[in-house]
Amino acid sequence: MKWFVVRYIYQIITGEGDHAPQFDEQLRLIVSEDSTEALLKAEAQAEGFHLPFRNCRGEMVTWNFICVADLYEIQSPTDGSELASVLHEPVDVDAFLANVNQHKSYLQELLPFSTPSIKLF
Repeated sequence: MKWFVVRYIYQIITGEGDHAPQFDEQLRLIVSEDSTEALLKAEAQAEGFHLPFRNCRGEMVTWNFICVADLYEIQSPTDGSELASVLHEPVDVDAFLANVNQHKSYLQELLPFSTPSIKLF
C-alpha cells in the first residue's frame, strides 16, 4: 500500500451565506494501492468529514465540498514525518511572533502536564 497526501477544498456557508466567503483547505492522509484509487477514495470520503451543525446563533453551518485540489504520493509516515510546511514573510514581524506565542500559550494552558523545565543546578 502507498501513502498519499490529499488537499481538500471546502466552502463554509453559515446561515444564508451573507458573510465574507470562507474556504477551508485541509490536508489529509489516504492509504491505497495507487494514485487512481487514492483519488477515488478521497472523493468518496470528502462528503463525510463535516456534518452540518447549528452555531451559537442557531445558524446552520455547512461545508460544501469543492474539489480534491492536489494528491501527492509520500513515503510511509513515521514519527515526526513532515506533512506540510508554510513559509511566512510577514510585514509585521512583531505581530506574527505575538500570534505564534498566543498559540503556544494556548497549548500550554490546554496541556498543563507537558514536560517542565529541567533545572541542572
